[in-house]
Amino acid sequence: MTDPLEQMLHRAHRAELQPLAQLLRVNPEGLGLGDLARILAAQVRRVGSHGLGNVFFRKGEGLPYEAIVAAAAKARGIPMTTPEETELALAHSWFTARWEAALPAERATVWGELGLGDAPPVTASEAVGVARERLGRSFDYALTGVNHVMRNPFGWMAFGALLVHPAGCLMRPFLVFFLPYFAWRNLRPSEEYVGAVMMEVARIRQRVLHRVTIGVVGSPSTGKDAAIKALFGIDTGNISPVAGSTKEVAIQRLPGATALFIVNTPGMGDVMEHVTEEARQVLDHIDLYLYIVNAEGGVQARELADYRRCVETGKPVLALVNKVDVLRPRDKDRYLEDARAKLGAPAANFLPVAFDPLPQLAPGPIGLEAVHGWIAARLVALGKDPGELPPLPAPPSPALLSEVPPAPPTETP
Repeated sequence: MTDPLEQMLHRAHRAELQPLAQLLRVNPEGLGLGDLARILAAQVRRVGSHGLGNVFFRKGEGLPYEAIVAAAAKARGIPMTTPEETELALAHSWFTARWEAALPAERATVWGELGLGDAPPVTASEAVGVARERLGRSFDYALTGVNHVMRNPFGWMAFGALLVHPAGCLMRPFLVFFLPYFAWRNLRPSEEYVGAVMMEVARIRQRVLHRVTIGVVGSPSTGKDAAIKALFGIDTGNISPVAGSTKEVAIQRLPGATALFIVNTPGMGDVMEHVTEEARQVLDHIDLYLYIVNAEGGVQARELADYRRCVETGKPVLALVNKVDVLRPRDKDRYLEDARAKLGAPAANFLPVAFDPLPQLAPGPIGLEAVHGWIAARLVALGKDPGELPPLPAPPSPALLSEVPPAPPTETP
């Protein structure tokens, strides 16, 4: 798979490709995700290129998507940078032009589609400013979805009407001389239609870019729920899993983020055999894993097997030894080194933590900043937006620290 557009579409979930398939009149029935992405990418290239050029010069393949974006940008006086940045610049340009020409009712409709319920501003600049302030990170994604345009209804239909209509009988001898012009004009891509396709591609790209899927894996009672609450602010007891998850795997979307998914699973052994297709697609798109080991139980055969399954996916894996607050200080370093050696985890991907420590031993979670920093660095390396991660909770105040009871004395052998 060498086509960048196909690669990007393949990283999307199947449901996210449905609107593009409908727009391109591609029937996804019976197609796997890989085949669907390949067919859609090919169709985007064809509709964005001149029909005669596709037939005679490109063997029906169409132009590369970057060339299609560059042509659209040139037509509107926008400098070409990356496809992603140029798509967003085109979205802004089209939105501004249409907003200024729209009727008040049309503006109200678009404003509602953006999820903004009050009266829409009159000027495009004010509308963009207000929407960006209210929508935050999701502004660019939302903007790519409101440029609704339709295919040009004229062209060959109008030309054919002239040929068959009685009023055009005197013109028929002359119309044949205009046939090459009509062919050239009507086989070139419609700016409106190509624009709609590009905005759908842009919307998928924004979802792929912003979507962060983190797998939290560990045996029962290792502290996965405490980790999810401490790191992401998700109380797993109060948030319903995404449709398609089962008792073996819970997939939850973080409220307030554009697309942050947390996958909570007790192990990787037979999970993929028991989930629905929707849950399977989320599992296939996990960006990185947090593998949690209970310091009180250590690394046993099950832990080692599940950790290795995570590593075998080829995704970044951070091994976390939880509940280190209960380890005796003199034994801590030796225990951690032994656990890391058993897992075979690199030192850079191994951290001691305590997500829900005993109040007598620590005033709050231990190691959150290090875990958060590791996740953010890996997301940047993967081309994701680390801004999807929620901010860490504020550290305890000095007054609260002073109220923490002293730790009990450490036993001596």
